Amino acid sequence: MASNLQRLSNLRRTPIPGPRGQIRDKGQGSSISESEVRALLINNPSVFDSFVLECVAQDRLERLLQAKKDKPIISGIPEPCFPLQIAYKGESVKNITQTLVINTDLTDRLRRLSEVADVLATSLDANGVTIYIPRNSAQELSIYRNGLETPCGPAGLKMTVAAHAAFERKSLIINDVKMDNRFPKGISPNILSDCRVMCVPIEFPSGEMFAIVEFTRDHFKTSFKQCDLQMANLAFSWMSGCMYQSELKNTLTHQQGLNNFLLETTKDLFDEMTCLDTVVQKVIMFTKDLVKAERCNLFLMDDDRNELYTDHFDVGPSLEKKPSQMRFPAAKGIEGYVAKTGEAVSIPNAYEDSRFNPDIDDKYGFKTRNILCMPIVNKGRTIGVVEMVNSTRGEHFTQSDQLAFHTFAAYSALALSFSRVYSMLNQQQNQYKVAMEVLQYHIVCTEDEIKHLQDNPFIHVNDLPSLFSSFDFCVYDFLELIPKLFIHMIQEMFGPNQFEIEKLCGFILTVKKNYRPVTYHNFEHGFHVSHSLWYMLSIAPDLFTTFEKMALVISGICHDIDHRGYNNAFFTKLSHPLAALYSTSVMEQHHYKQTVTILHTEGIDIFSFLDHDSYKQILELIRHHILATDLALYFGNQKSISSALDGGTYDITDDTYRLQTKAIMMSAADLCATCKPWETQDATVEKLYDEFYMQGDEEKKRGLVPLPMMDRATVKDQPKQQIGFIDFICVPLYTTLARIIPETEPLLVACKENKKAWVELAHTQT
Repeated sequence: MASNLQRLSNLRRTPIPGPRGQIRDKGQGSSISESEVRALLINNPSVFDSFVLECVAQDRLERLLQAKKDKPIISGIPEPCFPLQIAYKGESVKNITQTLVINTDLTDRLRRLSEVADVLATSLDANGVTIYIPRNSAQELSIYRNGLETPCGPAGLKMTVAAHAAFERKSLIINDVKMDNRFPKGISPNILSDCRVMCVPIEFPSGEMFAIVEFTRDHFKTSFKQCDLQMANLAFSWMSGCMYQSELKNTLTHQQGLNNFLLETTKDLFDEMTCLDTVVQKVIMFTKDLVKAERCNLFLMDDDRNELYTDHFDVGPSLEKKPSQMRFPAAKGIEGYVAKTGEAVSIPNAYEDSRFNPDIDDKYGFKTRNILCMPIVNKGRTIGVVEMVNSTRGEHFTQSDQLAFHTFAAYSALALSFSRVYSMLNQQQNQYKVAMEVLQYHIVCTEDEIKHLQDNPFIHVNDLPSLFSSFDFCVYDFLELIPKLFIHMIQEMFGPNQFEIEKLCGFILTVKKNYRPVTYHNFEHGFHVSHSLWYMLSIAPDLFTTFEKMALVISGICHDIDHRGYNNAFFTKLSHPLAALYSTSVMEQHHYKQTVTILHTEGIDIFSFLDHDSYKQILELIRHHILATDLALYFGNQKSISSALDGGTYDITDDTYRLQTKAIMMSAADLCATCKPWETQDATVEKLYDEFYMQGDEEKKRGLVPLPMMDRATVKDQPKQQIGFIDFICVPLYTTLARIIPETEPLLVACKENKKAWVELAHTQT
C-alpha cells in the first residue's frame, strides 16, 4: 500500500477525473491515463482514503465536498449504487428457483427481473441499468422503474439503442454511443450519447419479447466485453426459462379456468337453445365475460339477403332490444370484412381504421378504443360475427383473447346452429299440429256417422252370419255389417262396459275411413285378421290376459291402415319419403303410426280409461304386433319357437317366447285367407294378384323389372306360385301354431286342402 501511496503523491495532478488526457509521472517519465487512475482508486479505496488524509489540505477538501454537494446529476446515468438483493442471499438455489417459477403475476415477474438486473449491474461494474417493456405488439417501449411504466417512444431504427435492439431482437455492445450514427437519440430517458452500452432483449421460446435490459458505463470505464454479454445471457436465459415455465403454468391454469367456463356456459347455452333470441343474448354476455370486453355485439348472417343483422345492441350493463332489426350489407365495415373473409381482426386504435364507423359512438355517447372482431363458423360457413369493444384488462385485445374466444366460438356455433334447427322444428311442429287438425277433420268419421251407428250399434246373436264363430267366416257378403260385427266381437270378449260405446263406434268408423280402396289390403282384410285373432283367443281363453287380448284384436283391425297396394321394396326402390322415415318394415311402421294417430284422437280414444303407464304399455304391444306382420320378421320368430318346441324349452310364460307367440299369431291371422274354404281362397287370391300386377305395372313404367308374381306376363304361373308360398311359409307357420294352440289345427288342415286344389289347377293348366 505504501508504494501505491508514494506513486500517487508523485503525481503532478490530483487524480480526480478531469479532462481527458495523459498524466505524467515525475520520477520515471512514464504516463498513466485517467481511467487507469480511476480504476486504481475504485479497486483500492483505502489508498484513496490515505492519500486524502495525508496529501489534501483541509480547506481544499472542504471545497471539494461543497462542490460535490452542488454538482448536478449529469448524463442521466445514476452512480453505480446497486445494493445486494435480499431475495438472493439465501444459500439454496432450489428455493430461489421455486420462487421464480411460482410467481405467475406479471408485476411480480417484472420486479424479479429488476432485482436480477441490479445484481448483474453490480457484477458488470455498470453505472446504470434500465428495463424497457415492449407494448403494442413490441411496437412501443415503456421504461419500467420502481413498479411504474413510462412511455418512451417507438421501437425501430435510427432512434435509441433500446429501440434498435427491440426492433432487431438482437443483443448490442456499443463502445461509444456518441460515435455510432445508428443511435442519434442515444439512450433513454434523456438523450445521452457519451457512454458505453450493452443492451439485451429477453425473449421467451414462444417468440414473445418480455423485456429489454440496458446496462451503461460512463466513458471512464472500459467497454463491455463478450464475457459481460455471456454473463448477462446466462443469467437472463435461466430467468427467462423460469418465467416461461411460470407462463406455461399460468396458461394451464387459465386453460383449466377456460375449460370450466366453457363447461358451465355450454350447459347454459344448450339449456336455452330452443330460443334463438335467448342463445344470442347468452353468447354476447358470456363472450364479454370471457375476453373481458366492455361491450359485445353478435351479428347473424342472413344468406338469403346477404346481410348481417342483430335484434340486440349492447349499450353497457344490459342489452337493448331493437324495435326493428339493425341490418347492413354483409360486405360493409369491419363486421362485413370478417364475415366475408372468415378472418379475425384485431384493431388497437379504432379511429385510425378506415372501416370503422363512429356513428354509433356519437349516438350512444361512447368512445371505442379497440376492437376484436371474430367470425362464428359452422361446417365451413360463417353464420355470424362477434364484435368485442374495448378490452378492460389491457390496452388492446391480445392473442390469448383470440384463442380463448376461438375455442368458445365452436360451442357458440353449435348452440346457434342447433337453436336454429330447434326453432325450425318448433315451427314445423306447429305446422304439423295445424296439418293434423285439418287431417283429422278429413280422416275422422263425421258426428252424423257416429250417431247413426250409435243409435243401433249391436247385432243380435240370431242375426250373426253363418260361420261367424269359425275360421271359415268370410265378410265379403257382409261389408255393411263390419262395424257392428267388430263391436260384437269386442263386447263378447271384454264385456259391454269395458269400452265407451260412442268412442268404439267412432273408432271403427274412423279405421274404416283410413283404409284405402285397394283390392286386397283394405278394410275387409283388416277385419278378417282381427276376426281370426278374436276366434283364436276365444277357443284358447286362458292363454293370454285381457290386456293382451285387447292389444291383439285392435292390432288386427288396424294392422294395414292406409296401405297403398305396394310392398316395402317398392317404396325403397323409389326412395319414397316413407322409406326415408323408416329404414325397416316401412309400411308396417306407417300402419302403426296411423293407428296411434287414431287412438290419440279425442272422442275416439278407446283406451282413455287406462292410466298413463298402461296406455304406454298397450301401445308398445300394438307396435310389436303390427310390425310382426312383416314377413321379413316372421322367419326369425318361426325358427326360434320351432327350435324351442323341438328342444322342449318352450315356455309360454317366458316374456320372449310370449312375444314371439303373439307375433306368430299375427302372421297366421294375416295369412288366414289360405285357410278359408276354396271359394274364399280363390276370390281372395284374385284380389291379391290385382294389387301385385298394379305394382308390377308401376315398376315397369319406371324402368324397373318386377318380381315374377307381380308381372302380368306370368299370370299362368299363379298356381305354382301359390303352391310354393303355402309350402314355404304357410304350412310351417300353421304347424307351429297348432303345436302351441292345438285348437288352431283346423287352419293347418284347411291350408293343406287349398294346396291340393292349387296342385290340381296347376296340372289342369299344363
